[in-house]
Amino acid sequence: MTALMKIDQDPLPDRLVTGLSKIGLAMKSRAWRRKGRQGIGPLQIQVLTFLRSRPNQSATVSTIARELSVKLPTASEVIRTLEHKRLVRRRRREIDNRVVTVHLTSLGAKAGHVENRWPEILASATENLSMQEQVALLTALVKLIRALQLQGEIPVARMCISCEHFRQHVHAESDQPHHCTFYNVAFGDQAFRLDCPEYVEAPAEDPSNNADSHKAASVTQPQSLSAG
Repeated sequence: MTALMKIDQDPLPDRLVTGLSKIGLAMKSRAWRRKGRQGIGPLQIQVLTFLRSRPNQSATVSTIARELSVKLPTASEVIRTLEHKRLVRRRRREIDNRVVTVHLTSLGAKAGHVENRWPEILASATENLSMQEQVALLTALVKLIRALQLQGEIPVARMCISCEHFRQHVHAESDQPHHCTFYNVAFGDQAFRLDCPEYVEAPAEDPSNNADSHKAASVTQPQSLSAG
């Protein structure tokens, strides 16, 4: 009997890293190409995009630096450049003039939206996946981001699984096994949020986030929890 030829390839985790790297490289490459035409660099786009995501379209310089994983002097320099372009404006707080708040201007909101089309591009590509594949990808991304957070490689994201309102797998035998105590609703993996405005970071060793230590609580009729 003829022996089957073994396919020589890298371990699966290495290939996953290669795939993610290719997506990251494509995003960076597109940003740099647009920089040559529009004069707005990748980090500047990230600042504009982050401010657009905020409820009041503003944040302190230290918050921007922390969220984008850059040093404070780097964030300050980028913000100065954006202010010069009239894409943001800086204000000192009246109660404490040492704190500088960065506000997105209408011009900056428009520029950030035009420059950063990657959310639309990736969303379009994701539509090629089945609903089951999309949920599996979201779940995998949540776990991957959480692992990187615990390693101290990226800032803490406002995700369900690290929130004190999150109760995992408390509704046994249900297609909505998790529970959010803030909204008092049950939800499934497809509704995991990655940037929730109601997020409160759970204590590092909070046993209440351990699914085994919780019994299903009585709840009102489950409502829909939109994914973030």
